[in-house]
Amino acid sequence: MKIFRFCKKYLQQYKFQLAIFVILSLVSTAIGILSPYIIGAFLDSLIYGGDINVVLSFAAIFGGLNIVKILKGYITSIMYIKIKTKMSYDLNSDAIKHIQSLSLSYINQNNSAYLNHRLNLDSNEIITFCITIIQSIATNAIMLIVPFAILLYMNFFMALMLIGFLVFYVILYLAFKGPLYKASLAIKEFQNKFFSSLFEQLKYIKFIKTNSIHEEMNMRMDKDFVLYRNSAIHMQKVSYLYSGLDGFVSTLAQIVLFVAGGYQILIGSFTVGMFTIFISYFSMMLGAGRYFFGLGANYQQTLVALDRIKDIFTQEIESCGDKILEDIWRIELHNVSFSYISSDNDESSCNKKTINNFNAIFEKGKIYGITGKNGAGKSTLINLIIGMYINEFKGSIAYNDIDIRNINMQETRKTLFGLSDQEPVLMNDTIRYNLTFGRADDTKQSNLDQQQILDAHIKTLNMTDFITNNTLDLTINDKNTSTSGGEKQKISILKVLMKNPAVMIFDEPTSALDRQTSEQFMEYLRQIKRDKIIILITHDNNAEVLCDEMLEITGC
Repeated sequence: MKIFRFCKKYLQQYKFQLAIFVILSLVSTAIGILSPYIIGAFLDSLIYGGDINVVLSFAAIFGGLNIVKILKGYITSIMYIKIKTKMSYDLNSDAIKHIQSLSLSYINQNNSAYLNHRLNLDSNEIITFCITIIQSIATNAIMLIVPFAILLYMNFFMALMLIGFLVFYVILYLAFKGPLYKASLAIKEFQNKFFSSLFEQLKYIKFIKTNSIHEEMNMRMDKDFVLYRNSAIHMQKVSYLYSGLDGFVSTLAQIVLFVAGGYQILIGSFTVGMFTIFISYFSMMLGAGRYFFGLGANYQQTLVALDRIKDIFTQEIESCGDKILEDIWRIELHNVSFSYISSDNDESSCNKKTINNFNAIFEKGKIYGITGKNGAGKSTLINLIIGMYINEFKGSIAYNDIDIRNINMQETRKTLFGLSDQEPVLMNDTIRYNLTFGRADDTKQSNLDQQQILDAHIKTLNMTDFITNNTLDLTINDKNTSTSGGEKQKISILKVLMKNPAVMIFDEPTSALDRQTSEQFMEYLRQIKRDKIIILITHDNNAEVLCDEMLEITGC
């Protein structure tokens, strides 16, 4: 089964817990199989001269078995939650890690809210299916085989009659598996898009209010809702028809059972107790058959989740070299071209090319300024420089004359690059966490030296009063209304200064800074540039004066 092959890694991690879980589940099955026999024997004992001791014995046995069943149910329910939540997290985590290793283009092409809802929904459904199947396949197989053996012994003809109904279930499943899969795929996709649309209403609420586009945004939401509603209605029709036929077959089987069983009592072949046993095992076996019939629908729905998860895992990850750099003193771009829309035709078209045959050299000891109109490709150039489109550009990008495709770019960005965005992305955490991301300092500086360096950078950025009043433990994020845009930009710059990387990149670093802070910050860059490659995306004339070289991006 494809689903189990996919989940093999996660199932093996918890094989011992799952084995115990299944064994405990079989206890309930054993009790369920014993109960009809005990009840039937009890009824016959009463009919044929039983006394109060029989009643008390039955009560003790039946009560004891059910107490065991209740205790077992509590233990297995706790085990189920522990195993399911951990396995779902492991699968979700692996999917997220895989997405993190994909090209930035894939991330840009997919709505984050859609991906998040899709991952959580699908991973939980796949793991739930696997655990439930491991438990239920064993119990229902036993409840199918053992009662059938008992029924064959009691009445061969009536047992074979039941097999005919089970065959009919198989035929129904084969007829419905295609429509069930298609309906499940449609509702999942439209559900994800609808929830993404709901998230959009909240994410851009300021933008909506500012531009008074409530009606237009609501129309977008309404459109996605209609598609979701229609797919849900179609899914319900298919599911109800499938389950309705299940109910019809089950009802027909029970009618046949009552007629045949009643006839056996009338001719003296069955006692009342025997008929009670037979009807209980017949129902048990039919119920197991119906389980496998319902499993068919569940399997088709879970296949949709599997295919959507596998679609993520089949996305090609970025190539990553094994060369670890200790420093960067030269970055060279030679005939670099990049397009967001790959096409073999009309390659020179400017509506496809963002960067076209671009050449530049960045060397340690200099500050470089990058200018250009909005949309010319300045941010794209920076993303190319730091290896965010490592498999998608033409030409060559090299650090220290080493092609970046041969360099471990993840480690290089972690240790040798610092980037401050024009619109800072701040985590919903403390200022301290946003500066270090919880990483332990791996330098040999003492805590006192680190604090002195931090204080100096805070002073350079005129943040002394802000930090004194709020401390580094102030919780902040990119939507924090208690912090100005200037303070957020200073935190973003401070993060780069504290990291002290070989390459510092600042996107419009002075756009939200006051004049005094801008001058102090630029003076600090002038002082440290000897040991750095510093790149500024800027339209600030004062910042341009600081630069040793200027590069203008004109697009293609």
